[in-house]
Amino acid sequence: MLDQLFGILIDYWPFWVGVAVFAAIFLLLRMYSTPAPMPYFKRPSLVTKNELRFYKSLHKAVLDDFEIFAMVRIADLIRVEKGSNNGRKWLNKILSKHIDFVLCDPGSLEAVVCIELDDASHNRPDRIERDKFVNDAFDAADLPLLRIPVEPSYNAREVRNLIDAAL
Repeated sequence: MLDQLFGILIDYWPFWVGVAVFAAIFLLLRMYSTPAPMPYFKRPSLVTKNELRFYKSLHKAVLDDFEIFAMVRIADLIRVEKGSNNGRKWLNKILSKHIDFVLCDPGSLEAVVCIELDDASHNRPDRIERDKFVNDAFDAADLPLLRIPVEPSYNAREVRNLIDAAL
């Protein structure tokens, strides 16, 4: 049987040499070719223009009382209880959602109040459903969530009053 295998290899040696050359060229090209550039680019800002305008008023409103974080993933703020039914399902529901602003205790960075700016998009049926889910999730986690409508400008004192009322 081994003799038959060697016989086939010898009879078809040009084919096997061709396969070996092709494989070597393929491997060399793969090793030395430059990978395609990744399709990423830097965002111009972490927040939208409306969110930036609010951030400036929020910064004046809280001064050094809180640390402000923007675009925080909900899954980094609240957790699914261990052993809960369908835990993975509940985690998946919050994994790709974000909160516009989070106010944290400056000493511990514990989230104290979360803020969502609501623009016209929050009137869409899908956003209404999403907002209701987020409200319910934050209520369940006992983490205050403020919803503030987008305005042309914000009064820092009024923003502070809303924050104080939520605490």
